Amino acid sequence: MIFKMLPALFFGSLAGVMVDRFDRKRLMIICDIGRGLLILTLPFINNIFGIYAIAFLLDTFSIIFMPSKDASIPNIVESRDVLTANSVSYTTNYLTMIIGSAFGATIILLVESVWAHLPFFQRLTGPNAAFYIDAGTFFLSALALSFIHLPHRRRHELGKINLFQIKEDLLSGFVFMRGNKLLKYMIICIGVAMLGGGSIYSLGAVYSNEVLHIGEAGFGYLIAALGVGLVIGGLLSGIIGRFFPKDRLFGLSILAFGIAMVTFSSISYYKIVIAIIVFAGVNLAILNVTGFTLVHESVDDSTRGRVFSVFESMIRVFLLISLAVSGIVADIMNRVLKKIVENVVQPQQLVYLARFNGSRITLLLGGVAVICAGVLAMRNVRVERKGVKLIND
Repeated sequence: MIFKMLPALFFGSLAGVMVDRFDRKRLMIICDIGRGLLILTLPFINNIFGIYAIAFLLDTFSIIFMPSKDASIPNIVESRDVLTANSVSYTTNYLTMIIGSAFGATIILLVESVWAHLPFFQRLTGPNAAFYIDAGTFFLSALALSFIHLPHRRRHELGKINLFQIKEDLLSGFVFMRGNKLLKYMIICIGVAMLGGGSIYSLGAVYSNEVLHIGEAGFGYLIAALGVGLVIGGLLSGIIGRFFPKDRLFGLSILAFGIAMVTFSSISYYKIVIAIIVFAGVNLAILNVTGFTLVHESVDDSTRGRVFSVFESMIRVFLLISLAVSGIVADIMNRVLKKIVENVVQPQQLVYLARFNGSRITLLLGGVAVICAGVLAMRNVRVERKGVKLIND
């Protein structure tokens, strides 16, 4: 996870400049081919450092591909359909992820059964078949992208591309983000939300075992429930966003996600927890879709790539911080609780304290942080109904 997030720290801003300076369609095709070739090397890697290197390079391509894709959506659809396009893109993203998780093994077995009758492809069967199939999906994606028409920007429109110009683009991107209050508050709110919400990634499995007592299989169902919520939220956001202001939905979805986190960390009944996780996924999807649409509507095409790169980088950076910090906080909380328990005399207090542990308290604190981010977004992320200018400092 750390090596997957490091490219955002090192190359996030530079990737944004590339997206705004070069042909986005070509960049996406190159990234897909590059990722496919990297995955093809995985069966031949026999040490953990090679895996780290592949993970690092894969996400290096990803931090270029994702802003290119996100920034290109307004170039493909009419402005009135941007919200719907973001909804479809987000829903498809997570729906295919759920299908892959649920039926991945079946798909691999089916492909292997076909390969078994072809002399050359018989060598591709076995445990490594998953890597070959995965690589093939990237090559198919590159082929599909070749049929998409995107506006081609001429060189004289982009200006000269040299080291000095790249430096200027980097600085201008940060200046633009700092000067645009809408984007500035959006980044702050998303950053705080990821800082709190990221604790689910590092402590979710521990919480499932120690508090919910559902084991690894039960935690798998929670992840599936989150995925279902993400798909439902992706579908709903395209509908709800047509009737409610997107800036209001952005803040409300963060607030609702924080409330879901606090409720999740306070309740131990598995069936209720499943419903809460679905609700959290719905709001997480609405948060992402409305946030992306606000960026599309408020940023010119010439700087859109840099803005999306900053968003992608911020998400990864704050998630990395959350992964690193939440485990330490949970451990500290466990030590504090242990000392409290050692000094407690009355048995009834021991029963009450036994309901809490470090992971539960840390998740609760994370939920409170997300709620604070939601309140901040409700107060400050505002746009005029006739345009996209911020009206609240």
